[in-house]
Amino acid sequence: MPDDPGPPLPAPVAEALAAVEAADHGLLALGMPGCSACMLLPASLREVRRSRPGLVVAIGEFAGPGDWAERARLLWPRGIHVSRSSVPAMALLDHGVVVASRAGGGPAAAIDAWLTPHVGPATHPVGPGP
Repeated sequence: MPDDPGPPLPAPVAEALAAVEAADHGLLALGMPGCSACMLLPASLREVRRSRPGLVVAIGEFAGPGDWAERARLLWPRGIHVSRSSVPAMALLDHGVVVASRAGGGPAAAIDAWLTPHVGPATHPVGPGP
């Protein structure tokens, strides 16, 4: 079992996007404060990151109106469309290009199953439990 990398912590959207854009494979999760489903992202993504050591995982948080205004510049040109009613949301990037997107969060096993067709099986598979 690999070392526990800890949960990814929410960061400004621009910072999270920059982290995953620079990676071979990057998973960008998007959320906002006060969203109960978004609050579960760190725990689920911690397991995904543990199971896939080569995957860069970041959580971008829309903390205020300015963050939402930046969507048009930061996300829309990449094909990532998100609104207040559609968070959490995720995008998988391959060398900075969006190859898949997903509405919602979910347990680590569901996120891992969504990733598998795009990046192959996990090095350390996620169990089916929460």
